[in-house]
Amino acid sequence: MITTYDTPAEAMTTITDGWYNRLAASLNLSVQHFQLLQPPGVPVSDQTFWACFNVVPPATLKYNRWYYQQPTFFSQYAAVVNALSFPEGAFVKDIGAETYAQWQAYLKTLSPPPPANTLPTVWFQWAVVNAPSVANIGRSDLATQLLISGAQAVLEPYEGPDAKPADFSPSFSDLQNTLRASSGTNFFFDSADEDPDVSNSWVPGDDPNYFGIWTGSSAAFHISRKFASSRITVSIQFDHFTTMAVTPGQWYNSALLHQAWASQSTPPWIDSSDWQTYFGAGGSLTYAVGSILAADGIALTLTSDAEFTQTEQTLIKSLVAMGDWPVYCPITSTAVSNTITTGPGSTTIQFKSEPGNPVVLGFNVFDVRSYVGAG
Repeated sequence: MITTYDTPAEAMTTITDGWYNRLAASLNLSVQHFQLLQPPGVPVSDQTFWACFNVVPPATLKYNRWYYQQPTFFSQYAAVVNALSFPEGAFVKDIGAETYAQWQAYLKTLSPPPPANTLPTVWFQWAVVNAPSVANIGRSDLATQLLISGAQAVLEPYEGPDAKPADFSPSFSDLQNTLRASSGTNFFFDSADEDPDVSNSWVPGDDPNYFGIWTGSSAAFHISRKFASSRITVSIQFDHFTTMAVTPGQWYNSALLHQAWASQSTPPWIDSSDWQTYFGAGGSLTYAVGSILAADGIALTLTSDAEFTQTEQTLIKSLVAMGDWPVYCPITSTAVSNTITTGPGSTTIQFKSEPGNPVVLGFNVFDVRSYVGAG
C-alpha cells in the first residue's frame, strides 16, 4: 500500500518517509526499531558522543532534536532508582514477626557476621529448615533489598554538585576504530520511485516532519512545499558505516530496572503511582536507545527540479550552512560542508563529512519492556 497525503503541508513528510524507507532498506535496518536523528550528531569527544544517545527517545520515526525536548536516559534511570525502597518492615510482614525474631537470633550466633551480599543465601539455607513456608519470599525480599541498596550506592557518585559524568560504552575512539574497520556503501534515492508508506513501522501512520528544506525551517513554508513536490534525487556514498550497540556505564544496574518495571507494588516503589510516572502510557521512561547508526566519509549529492524564484534561490543559498534535507547537518566545523548551486529548474546541494569524523544518523529504539529483557 502506498500512503498518500492530501494537503501540501504534508509534502515534506511524504519525501522524508520515503527517505526513511530507502535508508532502512539500503543499510538493512529494521523499521521496527530504526529512528532518524535530526539534526544528526557530529561528536568530537566521549562526552559529545554519549550526549547524542543519552536520551529517552520519543515515539517518532524522526527524532527532531529542536522540537522534542527529551529527558536524558541517565536522569530518568536515577529517578527510578531513588524512587525504590524495601524497608525492613516489609520483610517482617512477609515472613512473620516470630520468624523474624528467630532469624535475628540466628544471625547473632554467626561469627563473623555474614556479608550483606550473602544474606539471601544464608537466609534460605536457614529457612528451608526452620521456616520453609516463607523461605522463598524471604529470599526474594532480601535479594530486592540488596539490589536496591547496591544500585543506589553505585549511583551516588554520579549525583550531586561534584557528580561524575554519566559514561557509556562504546567510547568515541571505539566508534572511530569500529568505523575504520567497517565496510562502505553506495545507494540512490529518487522521490518519483520511493514508497513513503510507514504504516508497518514501529510508529505507524503519518509521522510528521518538523523541518522543511533547511534545518529550522517549517515543513509548511511555501518554499519547503515547492521543494518537496519536485522530483528529488539523492546519490549517497558512505566510506564506512556501522550499527553499534550502546550500553550505560557502571552506574547502571539492568537487574534493578527490570525489577522496577516488573513490579508496580509498594515495595519496591515508595509510591506505587510512580510506576505510571515512568513506565505507564505517556511515562518519561518508555523507550531507550539500544544501538546507533553512524557513518564516516559521507558524500551526498541532491538534485531538485523545482522552479525556485531568484529570491528563493538567494534565501536557500544564504541558509545552506544550516544544513539541508535529508540529513539536516549544520556546518559547525571544518568536518562538515554544505554547498549549493542553483539555476532555472535545477538545484544541487552537496553535503560532505571529512573522513575520521563520525556522524550519528539514527538510533535503534526499544520499548522499555524489551530493553529490560522482559519480552
